[in-house]
Amino acid sequence: MKNTLPYLVLLNFIFYGGFLNAQKQDHIWISNFTSVDSCENSVWPEICGASVLDFNVLPPKAYLEDKLTLDFLESNASICDDNGELLLYSNGQSIHDFNHHWIENGEVINYSPKWEWLTWTNEFNKTRPTGFRGVQATGFIPVPEREEEFWCLYINYENFDGPTEVGFYELWSSYIKKNEEGNFETYGLDSLIQNRIRRRGNLNACKHANGRDWWFLQFNRDSVYTYLVNQDGIHLDHIQILPFELRTSFGQAKFSPTGSKFALHGAYVFEHNEPHGADFMLADFDRCTGDLLNAEYHQIQASNWIDNALEFSPDEKLLYLGLNDTIYQYDLESDNLLDSKEIIYFIQGDSCTHITGDLIQLGQMQLGPDNKIYCATGGNCTFMHRIEYPNEKGSGCMFTLNAIDFPSFIFGTIPTLNTYRLGPLDGSSCDTLNIDNLPISRYWYEQDSVDFQSVQFWDVSYFRPEEWSWNFGDGMESNERHPFHEFENNGIYEVCFTVRNENAENTSCQTLEIGPSSITKILDKEYLSIYPNPIEEYTRLVIYHYLPENARFKIYNSEGILVKSFHVYAGENRLYLGDLNEGIYLYEVVDGTQRVGTGKLLKT
Repeated sequence: MKNTLPYLVLLNFIFYGGFLNAQKQDHIWISNFTSVDSCENSVWPEICGASVLDFNVLPPKAYLEDKLTLDFLESNASICDDNGELLLYSNGQSIHDFNHHWIENGEVINYSPKWEWLTWTNEFNKTRPTGFRGVQATGFIPVPEREEEFWCLYINYENFDGPTEVGFYELWSSYIKKNEEGNFETYGLDSLIQNRIRRRGNLNACKHANGRDWWFLQFNRDSVYTYLVNQDGIHLDHIQILPFELRTSFGQAKFSPTGSKFALHGAYVFEHNEPHGADFMLADFDRCTGDLLNAEYHQIQASNWIDNALEFSPDEKLLYLGLNDTIYQYDLESDNLLDSKEIIYFIQGDSCTHITGDLIQLGQMQLGPDNKIYCATGGNCTFMHRIEYPNEKGSGCMFTLNAIDFPSFIFGTIPTLNTYRLGPLDGSSCDTLNIDNLPISRYWYEQDSVDFQSVQFWDVSYFRPEEWSWNFGDGMESNERHPFHEFENNGIYEVCFTVRNENAENTSCQTLEIGPSSITKILDKEYLSIYPNPIEEYTRLVIYHYLPENARFKIYNSEGILVKSFHVYAGENRLYLGDLNEGIYLYEVVDGTQRVGTGKLLKT
């Protein structure tokens, strides 16, 4: 792409996904960290409440949900239905539903005396849980072939003494389904699954090779507990002995997008006053047997024992590790994995600061439904970072600091999510259920920042597509997987993308409106999104479904005087407004002589 603009103002990319009403269980991410349940009583009312990142539209929308009162100190899990609508979420101490109230028998889960340590009393004299400390310490797994029935898993650490490493963590569960009244209810509350776990968290599930059931792993020092989840329940399938020992540690564990690899990364404190360090394990994963294969283990020096993160690139050729203040990229095709390490980003005091003034650094990472990697901050802040092109090596992956501005504080948490959008492993010995991989068409595109009629299209389809065909709506077609196309004229074009394999084909279409000649009215809320608003320093303007020719974002004071003007583009635009005086302003978005959007801004 020809992007010649200052990156401080512009995040120039736009996504439009074409996909069916399925496989959207990970489309709502929520986070909350407050000390009140009523924002008018907050000492920070302008950033009180829960933040939501919604991937049902792309680029994802961030907004404030004032009905959501559950706090997430670290444990954070959520699950949506097939259409991307939020169903359930949990912080490891309570389970809430889409109405933002605890489900029946789910107000208190994972109870032990330590549960009481992680609570606070709100302004209504009600006890509220803050959420258990532990990355990936809570998760949801759908019950195969049973609609709206789930297992909620959570780590209990009542019998573990961290400083002396005495005892073990325990894995507990609750079964969730709808009762006769149609409300979600928990059954078998706090059922013990495993009581000899040495790593806290790592709850991440992967589809079995049959395309229906699930695998998840838990770890002791030198062994792996491999669990199978099917229609009959949760079963310890087998125990695998590792050729090395893992330390008791925190951090993340992930299956790769196709489930062919597994990795974990977690910080620990060396014994005998040795420096802080981190466990790093990488292995192949057999989706048929649930076995880890060709496992390799490394000890990595770390500057801190918290905020260690891990994620695979969408094409599974690269691996990213976060170590408190640095993000590394590893080449998984290299003959020497550790020697392939490259620094992607190092924080030099340029991240946000905690409300106490302490510097907040890097936190957990998660591959989003848009095939970008999102990186939380390591504490209470209002930003999330992002790796824009994680399939690209080196600086080409494009790490963006503070890419997402949230309207409220988040405590560095990203939901625990499974490896969704996986079908059967065709040709494997476990492909026995006659479930076919039916490909789903999905794509996103970028408008060139110099030539506004030039567009790069990217395929992000799933369920094993093997053929690709594009119809750009202007009489031109392409069979490339990721074509670049230049439209000759302004106008409205329906771009359709078809993917095929031997089982089926699927087509998705999106309408592209290029240039002001196609505008007949001011764009509505489906086309323009601006938040946070009220604004402290930055706001994020997103232009959907319209690719402007020469758009500007203009801000006027109460006297109608123009005080700021930005050149803006299709997709995301991050705008600095910290130098504006407090007050109410009017804005307009114009493309040439055509006004395409208006509204109000509140600067605090």
